[in-house]
Amino acid sequence: MIFQSIKMIFKLLGRSAKMDLLWLLRDMRYCLLQIFADSVAALASVSAVLLLSARFGGIGGMTSREILFMCGYAVLIDGVLLALFGGSNAVHISRIIGRGQLDHMLIQPVPLWMQLLTEGFVPFSGSSKLICGVVLLAIAISQLGLAVTPLWLTMLAFSQLCSLAIVVSSVYIVSCTAFFAPVAAEEISMVVMELFGDIKLYPLGGLSGRAMAAFCTIVPVGLAAWFPSSVLLDKTPAGLPYTLTFIIAAILTTIAAYLFKRGIHHYEKSGCIRYTGFGHR
Repeated sequence: MIFQSIKMIFKLLGRSAKMDLLWLLRDMRYCLLQIFADSVAALASVSAVLLLSARFGGIGGMTSREILFMCGYAVLIDGVLLALFGGSNAVHISRIIGRGQLDHMLIQPVPLWMQLLTEGFVPFSGSSKLICGVVLLAIAISQLGLAVTPLWLTMLAFSQLCSLAIVVSSVYIVSCTAFFAPVAAEEISMVVMELFGDIKLYPLGGLSGRAMAAFCTIVPVGLAAWFPSSVLLDKTPAGLPYTLTFIIAAILTTIAAYLFKRGIHHYEKSGCIRYTGFGHR
């Protein structure tokens, strides 16, 4: 059963990748313009932090080179999200719920979780931020003189996976309100994504211990880039365990799965009434 599910996932990912490639080949100029624009946006998003760190010789207990590493880590997170889900609203799940589009997915002969995981895969048109993140990380690693061993690369990949789980789980936890208030909460996922986007690029080392703990637990924006980067740089903040990213990722994933399951049960009974008079959007 597990083998069949894995086989189906790769099959669906392959089809999504093929459609993305066909779009690239059909309208290459527009696709390349989009990739270029995404690259400029990614670099612009980190420019303010990098300029501040260069001007003051570092921020929040991190040197300018370490901040470059953290920014590369953050852009890589955005790049993976874009490549995996850029072709759909799978991350912005409140839109699917609030617009009644979940009905379309529930009648498909493929499990809902598998559809959400595979339908937005755009490895070609969505590769810009991914490439920018890798380049920034490579430059930072070279400047810092880090010893890139297989173990360190494994830690980097695992940290990225945990950070991705934290971001997506946080979005899903808040987006579950759309099951009960589809009109008010249709765009609530965007609010959560903007929260991570606005704060995750700033080092939190200059805050008090309580504030750092809050930004790594209650509002876990610090786990999207700053804390895992500090661990990878062997500068784990005092008072916080180096496994904190994994612990919070496991907790939030469990909570998100539970709340989403409860929301689905409610949806099966009441549906989405937002567009009853107009049909599905």
